[in-house]
Amino acid sequence: MSEFFDVIPRELFAPQTEMKVQDRRQQEFRLVARQRKVPGHTLFCIDLKTGEIKAAPVMRSSAVDFRTKMPTFSNRIVVEPGHVYRQALNKKNFIKILKRERILVTRVPKEGDVVVNVR
Repeated sequence: MSEFFDVIPRELFAPQTEMKVQDRRQQEFRLVARQRKVPGHTLFCIDLKTGEIKAAPVMRSSAVDFRTKMPTFSNRIVVEPGHVYRQALNKKNFIKILKRERILVTRVPKEGDVVVNVR
């Protein structure tokens, strides 16, 4: 059995492991905070590259509780890279929250303005 592994050169295995490590680094997300769902609010997301605002996609799953024989539901947010998620009453309110947190800037800086990059 050990003769088989001695025949295969180690150089064949090195590129695959390097690619896997690189892929894991690219898929990491940064969780800033967790929030409970506020009744009556909608979870919105903004794409930081394009500026598109939309309702966040929610994946709903169900299971049956064997004690009570009733279905239980759970909601999970589909997290996409490069998006910021916040709860708001409507889209207009969501834009106000983004402006307050300086994620969305509406005024173009003029000459002489000091520009601070928050993120």
